[in-house]
Amino acid sequence: MEPGYLFGMALQTIPEPRKIARELFALGLDRGTLWQALLLLLVIGAMLGVGSSVIFPPAPELAGTVFGMPLMVSLAEGSIAVISVFLIFWLGRAAGGTGRFEDAIVTVAWLNFVLLIVQIVVLVLSLFAPSLAALLWLAGGFAGFWILSHFIAEMHSFSSAMRVFLAILLTSFVAVAVLSIVLAIAGVGAAITSGELGNV
Repeated sequence: MEPGYLFGMALQTIPEPRKIARELFALGLDRGTLWQALLLLLVIGAMLGVGSSVIFPPAPELAGTVFGMPLMVSLAEGSIAVISVFLIFWLGRAAGGTGRFEDAIVTVAWLNFVLLIVQIVVLVLSLFAPSLAALLWLAGGFAGFWILSHFIAEMHSFSSAMRVFLAILLTSFVAVAVLSIVLAIAGVGAAITSGELGNV
């Protein structure tokens, strides 16, 4: 597929997510190829994150925390992406779904591809229209849930994308709660380490 065709499909994903999902699932790509594609997207996203932190340095109060280290944030995002693949497959099957594991990788990879496009546009807009960039960033978040819900519904042959959306929200709530605890501990640990080093 050529870049222009992929970009067109990315735009079409918003109004017709299940149609695009069917087309992508029908490609029948093997796991190795799909994992490589996901890894490539995560690496590009990490590079973009580092570039963004150079153009827009983190707030001083975030120094010494995980949020002040773009590579650590990228590593966390990559871990979440991989975990999401397994959760989409396992939880969907547990709920009576019929999706393939390869389709779970396609779902996460395509979501990352679409959000990567949004991230690039947001970065460019931030240079001269920060308010518009913030709105696009917010819209991108909603679009991510929209795409994910419909892709999972199509993958597992669920009739209601809304039920999938509610399940994602519940799972995300639990995951965010756990992640918040982990990040809080990491932030406190970093602060303590910085304090000890400062006293040396």
